[in-house]
Amino acid sequence: PVNPQAVHGQVEGAVVMGTGETIMEEVMYDGKGNILNPNLHDYLLMTAKDAPEIFSGIVESYEPEGPYGAKEIGEGATLPVLAAVAHAIANATGVWIKELPITPEKILKALKKKNKS
Repeated sequence: PVNPQAVHGQVEGAVVMGTGETIMEEVMYDGKGNILNPNLHDYLLMTAKDAPEIFSGIVESYEPEGPYGAKEIGEGATLPVLAAVAHAIANATGVWIKELPITPEKILKALKKKNKS
């Protein structure tokens, strides 16, 4: 059997990863293609302090193709986070940001552009 705590951990980790990718993680390059933030000091990752409160639930099912009837949980849980966060930001601000990460600077720029039109 699959450990339920491991499932919750995978889902919660995926939510943190997806949120971080959506609002803060960005590889930056200079004009020559060199990475400007090649380490964990300069490349921002979401930490436990930054993460939202997460409530995860489990819907048990059997997957005949998976090992012992199991299926993946971590990777698939990352994907809907981007859409959820992007929609929440758009609903709150009235502007769509179409480039990740969705930073405060990009939101402010989009709001200024919207107000000019």
